[in-house]
Amino acid sequence: MLLCKLASIASFLHLQEKVACLSKVTKGDDMSNKRVQQQIKKSLSPELYQHSVGVAEMAVILAKQLGYDEKKAYLAGLLHDCARDWTERDLLRYAEKNGIEADKFSQKYPVLLHAAVGAAYVQDWGVDDNEILAAIRNHTLGYPGMSLLEQITYVADKIEQGRTYPGVEELRRTVHADFYQGLLAVAEQSISYILHKRQPLHPATISFWNWLVGQSKGE
Repeated sequence: MLLCKLASIASFLHLQEKVACLSKVTKGDDMSNKRVQQQIKKSLSPELYQHSVGVAEMAVILAKQLGYDEKKAYLAGLLHDCARDWTERDLLRYAEKNGIEADKFSQKYPVLLHAAVGAAYVQDWGVDDNEILAAIRNHTLGYPGMSLLEQITYVADKIEQGRTYPGVEELRRTVHADFYQGLLAVAEQSISYILHKRQPLHPATISFWNWLVGQSKGE
């Protein structure tokens, strides 16, 4: 009887230790995220910060819809454009200094580098989650085999509530009805926009589109 009581007490104390450790980790994460939020607000123009908050909020909505981690979705959305306000010169300089490839497309349109540069830059703020970093890195061009968080961030960027381009309401309805069909529709709209401006498609975007079409056909 005494042994049973001692075992119960030991089990209870062990459980309390686990809860305490979990509480410390959670509080630490919250404090770290708060610092990141303060940093991103200082780094962006008011307009771009508002867009980033909108993407973060839409990412949370999509994460709930898909059963994904809402905190990670929020952070990826909030940080996705952290280098978007940088000058072309600064983007190219940072890429060269940090070993980020600037292909011929990025040389001609340096703004394309803001995603990869941003994914590298936020690591200085203590962001080291590989899924979040990949979501930042691939939110502009897309990438074949994107994770769910990458897909969420890509879509949220295009349909957050601040977006008002023609057809965005229909895209929102499609995404909320069937996320994967919505992802395909969002990518199609994005590619059509680039073609309408008679700009070249980046090879990563072409590969992303081909992968999406293959996925939709079960290939």
